[in-house]
Amino acid sequence: MSFRQDSDGSLLPAVNAAPRAVVVLTVDWSGPERVGRASVRAAAEQLAAAHPALGIEWFSLDEDAEWCQAWLARVGFPGMGDGVPRGAGSLAWLEGGRLVSSELGGCSLCAADIVSRSLSLWARHAEPGAAADGGGE
Repeated sequence: MSFRQDSDGSLLPAVNAAPRAVVVLTVDWSGPERVGRASVRAAAEQLAAAHPALGIEWFSLDEDAEWCQAWLARVGFPGMGDGVPRGAGSLAWLEGGRLVSSELGGCSLCAADIVSRSLSLWARHAEPGAAADGGGE
Protein backbone atom coordinates (compact mmCIF):
# COMPACT_ATOMS: atom_id res chain seq x y z
CA MET A 1 0.00 0.00 0.00
CA SER A 2 1.38 3.36 -0.91
CA PHE A 3 0.05 6.85 -0.42
CA ARG A 4 0.95 9.24 -3.21
CA GLN A 5 1.13 12.90 -2.27
CA ASP A 6 0.52 15.52 -4.93
CA SER A 7 1.63 19.09 -4.37
CA ASP A 8 1.63 20.31 -7.98
CA GLY A 9 -1.19 18.52 -9.83
CA SER A 10 1.10 16.07 -11.60
CA LEU A 11 -0.73 13.04 -10.15
CA LEU A 12 -4.20 14.08 -11.30
CA PRO A 13 -3.99 11.90 -14.44
CA ALA A 14 -3.21 8.91 -12.19
CA VAL A 15 -6.10 9.80 -9.85
CA ASN A 16 -8.47 10.04 -12.79
CA ALA A 17 -7.22 6.81 -14.38
CA ALA A 18 -7.33 4.66 -11.25
CA PRO A 19 -10.08 2.03 -11.32
CA ARG A 20 -10.63 2.73 -7.60
CA ALA A 21 -9.08 5.67 -5.77
CA VAL A 22 -9.50 7.33 -2.40
CA VAL A 23 -8.34 10.93 -2.21
CA VAL A 24 -7.79 12.83 1.03
CA LEU A 25 -7.56 16.61 0.87
CA THR A 26 -4.77 17.97 3.03
CA VAL A 27 -3.59 21.37 4.24
CA ASP A 28 -0.69 22.41 6.45
CA TRP A 29 -2.72 24.59 8.79
CA SER A 30 -5.50 22.32 10.14
CA GLY A 31 -5.12 20.21 13.27
CA PRO A 32 -8.34 18.23 12.71
CA GLU A 33 -7.27 17.42 9.16
CA ARG A 34 -3.96 16.01 10.45
CA VAL A 35 -5.84 13.76 12.89
CA GLY A 36 -8.11 12.62 10.07
CA ARG A 37 -5.08 11.92 7.89
CA ALA A 38 -3.94 9.30 10.43
CA SER A 39 -7.32 7.56 10.19
CA VAL A 40 -7.09 7.48 6.39
CA ARG A 41 -3.62 5.93 6.53
CA ALA A 42 -4.81 3.31 9.04
CA ALA A 43 -7.79 2.48 6.81
CA ALA A 44 -5.53 2.19 3.77
CA GLU A 45 -3.26 -0.25 5.61
CA GLN A 46 -6.23 -2.33 6.83
CA LEU A 47 -7.79 -2.53 3.38
CA ALA A 48 -4.50 -3.41 1.68
CA ALA A 49 -3.86 -6.19 4.18
CA ALA A 50 -7.37 -7.66 4.37
CA HIS A 51 -8.68 -6.93 0.86
CA PRO A 52 -5.79 -6.62 -1.59
CA ALA A 53 -8.06 -7.54 -4.52
CA LEU A 54 -9.75 -4.15 -4.18
CA GLY A 55 -6.66 -2.54 -5.68
CA ILE A 56 -7.48 0.85 -4.18
CA GLU A 57 -5.01 3.60 -4.98
CA TRP A 58 -4.55 6.24 -2.28
CA PHE A 59 -3.80 9.89 -2.96
CA SER A 60 -3.29 13.02 -0.91
CA LEU A 61 -3.97 16.32 -2.67
CA ASP A 62 -3.10 19.85 -1.54
CA GLU A 63 -6.51 21.41 -0.93
CA ASP A 64 -5.02 24.93 -0.79
CA ALA A 65 -3.81 24.74 -4.40
CA GLU A 66 -5.78 26.33 -7.25
CA TRP A 67 -5.27 23.22 -9.42
CA CYS A 68 -6.87 21.09 -6.68
CA GLN A 69 -9.84 23.44 -6.31
CA ALA A 70 -10.36 23.33 -10.09
CA TRP A 71 -10.20 19.51 -10.05
CA LEU A 72 -12.73 19.34 -7.19
CA ALA A 73 -15.13 21.48 -9.22
CA ARG A 74 -14.62 19.27 -12.30
CA VAL A 75 -15.36 16.02 -10.45
CA GLY A 76 -18.39 17.61 -8.79
CA PHE A 77 -17.41 17.20 -5.13
CA PRO A 78 -20.42 18.67 -3.22
CA GLY A 79 -19.47 21.74 -1.19
CA MET A 80 -15.96 21.87 -2.63
CA GLY A 81 -14.16 23.44 -5.58
CA ASP A 82 -15.23 26.99 -4.85
CA GLY A 83 -11.69 28.16 -4.10
CA VAL A 84 -12.15 28.01 -0.33
CA PRO A 85 -10.26 25.18 1.38
CA ARG A 86 -12.12 23.63 4.32
CA GLY A 87 -9.22 21.94 6.11
CA ALA A 88 -11.55 19.16 7.19
CA GLY A 89 -9.72 16.17 5.73
CA SER A 90 -12.40 15.75 3.09
CA LEU A 91 -12.42 12.42 1.28
CA ALA A 92 -13.40 11.41 -2.23
CA TRP A 93 -13.96 7.87 -3.52
CA LEU A 94 -13.56 7.66 -7.29
CA GLU A 95 -13.91 5.05 -10.01
CA GLY A 96 -12.06 5.91 -13.19
CA GLY A 97 -12.11 9.59 -12.26
CA ARG A 98 -15.86 9.57 -11.50
CA LEU A 99 -16.88 10.60 -7.98
CA VAL A 100 -18.89 7.78 -6.39
CA SER A 101 -18.89 8.99 -2.77
CA SER A 102 -17.56 11.88 -0.72
CA GLU A 103 -17.23 13.09 2.85
CA LEU A 104 -16.87 16.81 3.41
CA GLY A 105 -15.78 16.41 7.06
CA GLY A 106 -13.51 13.42 6.64
CA CYS A 107 -11.62 14.27 9.82
CA SER A 108 -14.66 13.02 11.77
CA LEU A 109 -14.32 9.50 10.34
CA CYS A 110 -12.33 6.80 12.08
CA ALA A 111 -10.44 4.14 10.15
CA ALA A 112 -13.33 1.67 10.56
CA ASP A 113 -15.73 4.18 8.93
CA ILE A 114 -13.43 4.59 5.93
CA VAL A 115 -12.98 0.83 5.60
CA SER A 116 -16.74 0.30 5.84
CA ARG A 117 -17.52 2.93 3.19
CA SER A 118 -14.87 1.55 0.84
CA LEU A 119 -16.16 -2.00 1.24
CA SER A 120 -19.76 -0.92 0.72
CA LEU A 121 -18.74 0.73 -2.56
CA TRP A 122 -16.40 -1.95 -3.82
CA ALA A 123 -17.31 -5.21 -2.05
CA ARG A 124 -17.79 -7.01 -5.37
CA HIS A 125 -14.07 -6.49 -6.04
CA ALA A 126 -13.09 -7.94 -2.64
CA GLU A 127 -14.66 -11.32 -3.38
CA PRO A 128 -12.31 -14.26 -3.99
CA GLY A 129 -11.56 -14.56 -7.69
CA ALA A 130 -12.54 -10.97 -8.50
CA ALA A 131 -10.01 -9.19 -10.65
CA ALA A 132 -8.62 -5.94 -9.28
CA ASP A 133 -9.42 -4.23 -12.58
CA GLY A 134 -13.08 -5.21 -12.51
CA GLY A 135 -12.61 -8.19 -14.84
CA GLY A 136 -14.32 -10.46 -12.30
CA GLU A 137 -17.69 -8.86 -12.90
